[in-house]
Amino acid sequence: MKAEEVLFTFGSGQERVESATRRMETGKSIRLRIEGMNCGSCVAHVERALRAVPGVRSVEVNLTTESANIHFANGAVATGDLVNAVRDAGYDAEPFRPGDAATTDIEKSLAARLRQQRQATLQAVAVGAPVMAIHWLAPLLESHEHGGHIWPHAVQALLCLFLLCSSAGAPILVGGMQAILHGVANMDLLIGLGVSVGFIGGTLRLILGGADFGEFDAVAMILAFINVGRLLELRARHGAGSAIAALTRRIPSTAHRVTDRGIETVPIDLIRVGDRIRAVVDTFVPVDGEVIEGQAAVDESAVTGEPLPRNRGVGDAVVSGSIIREGTLVIRASHVGVESTIGRIVRTVEEAQAGKTRWQRIADRVAGVFVPVVIVIAIATLFFNHWRIGGGWLFAVERAIAVMIIACPCAMGLATPAAVLVATGAAALQGILVRDAAALEAAGSVDWIMFDKTGTLTTGRPFVQSVFTVAVNSTRGSEPSRDEIRTSDDVLSLAASVEQNSQHPLAKAIVNAACEKNLTFDESFAFESFPGRGARAVVKGETVLVGSPALLREQGIDIHSADVAMQQARDTARSVVLMALGQHCVGSILINDSIRKGASEAFQELRSLGIGMSMVTGDSAVAAHAVADSLGIADVLAERLPEEKLSDVRVMKDRGHRVAFVGDGINDAPSLAGADVGITFASATDVAVGAATITIVHHDLRRLPLLIRLARRSVRVIRQNLFWAFFYNILAIPLAATGRISPGVAAACMMFSSLSVVLNSLRLRRVGSDVTVSSIDS
Repeated sequence: MKAEEVLFTFGSGQERVESATRRMETGKSIRLRIEGMNCGSCVAHVERALRAVPGVRSVEVNLTTESANIHFANGAVATGDLVNAVRDAGYDAEPFRPGDAATTDIEKSLAARLRQQRQATLQAVAVGAPVMAIHWLAPLLESHEHGGHIWPHAVQALLCLFLLCSSAGAPILVGGMQAILHGVANMDLLIGLGVSVGFIGGTLRLILGGADFGEFDAVAMILAFINVGRLLELRARHGAGSAIAALTRRIPSTAHRVTDRGIETVPIDLIRVGDRIRAVVDTFVPVDGEVIEGQAAVDESAVTGEPLPRNRGVGDAVVSGSIIREGTLVIRASHVGVESTIGRIVRTVEEAQAGKTRWQRIADRVAGVFVPVVIVIAIATLFFNHWRIGGGWLFAVERAIAVMIIACPCAMGLATPAAVLVATGAAALQGILVRDAAALEAAGSVDWIMFDKTGTLTTGRPFVQSVFTVAVNSTRGSEPSRDEIRTSDDVLSLAASVEQNSQHPLAKAIVNAACEKNLTFDESFAFESFPGRGARAVVKGETVLVGSPALLREQGIDIHSADVAMQQARDTARSVVLMALGQHCVGSILINDSIRKGASEAFQELRSLGIGMSMVTGDSAVAAHAVADSLGIADVLAERLPEEKLSDVRVMKDRGHRVAFVGDGINDAPSLAGADVGITFASATDVAVGAATITIVHHDLRRLPLLIRLARRSVRVIRQNLFWAFFYNILAIPLAATGRISPGVAAACMMFSSLSVVLNSLRLRRVGSDVTVSSIDS
């Protein structure tokens, strides 16, 4: 097992925020960009070619992202061998660098393809229109003298020949010939056969003096509709991949590097760890690193979810993708390129979009055998219509052409990847990173979520809830010499004066509470720490001890006067810190772990979605029920060891539930891996992030219902797409074989089928806009 991770830390002083996007994978993998695929049959053929390379364990080829993920065992597999295998199969390939799917090179490539397709579409429509017009005006021309009606059809033939040799038809014919040479049946082969047979049939009818020249009209309509469809499909795919483009726009193409000679502007690829980078106002931070000069207001909302800019100065860390709103920083780079925060997020999204769901694998297998079956049906249609029905050869050829055109399996190949592409992109823009398509599919079927408590439902950062003064029993000794211990603020100020020298989380909570109240700290001397229990110091000549009840007892201090506070702490699962002045207990501080912001709203929405919930924690039953009661969780399992948590997950799965587990600790890793869906947060431990399949960048529980809604809608759209793709072919092929659909209409139907699944998938973009980052954070 190989774990590959990068940990990003930003914040300083008492605030330390850790964000991570990590990935665990077995063995190794290589990613390739594939060019030339246009249907599900192409996908199946490329997968077979790559699987044949020795050492390859598994392959995932995605039509929408035009990429291939090749996984292999620990033995070496040369990238060149994989590229050659793809080229031998009739397609082109090149190594895929992480982030390429939306970098400038890819955008330029897509722009060039769109320009070429626009030109091809313009030719197909401009030249095809006269061909179709002549066909519609043919009855008028036939009223002239004998033989006068031949020349318009000769014009049709010349125009169709031009179409076949132009960019509107030549790429299809070349693709079809390459398919024959490489032994693969794909969309280009079906369309190429259809238009070729149609053109040859029309030419023969023209030479032999036939009476009907519908073949030329069919050729023109097929090429026009196919090219219009491909243009719209390219534009739709570009829209579906807009999430990656939005993320990578946060990666500038250049950076200002500070050297001994001054400041130089260099391509971002040339930046190395340790370089000094200057970031100015209204620009994106290009790298992760530490501020070594300057001060600025930095907008980190895209990465951390913080709605307001944060002040960053010398010693603070900043992350790539942040925006400088005010000021200027010089940053020493610690992570660059694809290893930076935004680079890792982009890589995670790309890999999720390249993955496949169970439905997609089924569709690809069907598409792999679909084209040969269609060719067999077309041949059967040809002979049946000629011999059994008694139609002429050209009559039979027209129906066979319609069968081949209408049955192109484009919709099958696009049904699932288009939906996955849009859904994972929309999720990424909301701060939800889905590791692969299977995780998205599994999240869509979740009906029960199990939560860890500490760090998941609670912040894991203690805060002062209550401060009490304690009356000193004069019969047990003299009064404290400091008569100013009269209010809770006096207790808090004196305790903070001692704890300001401690790094313990409870000590920090006391200091933070004093700072929030603008209380004055006194200077302390002779500081002494009792690790995990408390601290002692001299403040204004008085010995002050702040710590646990056990520590005060150990030091011989009577704490009976604090019994009420200690009982309240036990009843409410709070932590209690006592303070003694000299040998007298004079104050108590109740400290609590706060429930995360938005948890109640998230749970209400999850219930409205029909999700059952339970808490599984290693904490005490009292502490667990205190949190559970505030959130309305009835099913609570407390004091559970890691293996017992995993057992609880399995029990719930055995009851027939589809279970998601949400946790962030090392002890949660087994449960995260054992659940149907493991969900963690970017601030979690590296082990938890590695075990989970979904990572929420912003630690906000309100993104959980958004994830469930998006996943459910994605599964629903995938099923709709696949139903339409299969239903369309089941219905259309018999209609074409019986002559109820002409070749031209068949081309229009095929175009509509492909566009329908892409446009249906694009509806998923609205799910992410239902709950925006800004609305959540506000």
